Amino acid sequence: MSEVKYKWHQAMLYKVTGDPIAIKPLEGAEEFSKAELETFIGGYLGFIKQGNGMLVINDDGEALGLPQNEMAGKNGYALFGNVIFVPIDNSENTLNITTH
Repeated sequence: MSEVKYKWHQAMLYKVTGDPIAIKPLEGAEEFSKAELETFIGGYLGFIKQGNGMLVINDDGEALGLPQNEMAGKNGYALFGNVIFVPIDNSENTLNITTH
């Protein structure tokens, strides 16, 4: 099984208020640097893998007293502060389905 790849160039930033914002890595890079992600999130990075992608969160958001992110929290998690959603890249993963 191959390593999961993410579409970093299709990442969405969910701020605590307002509409989601499309974000891309600087200077055409394939992925964000750790410093870039920390700037968007405002602190220590946490990652929550999901079936359709990954959430990048402020791991200390609740302890820092950041407001709860209702938009990003619709997945059943209590998330605090800004959250980034990065979809999985399924372009190279082909499913071989066989029936018996």
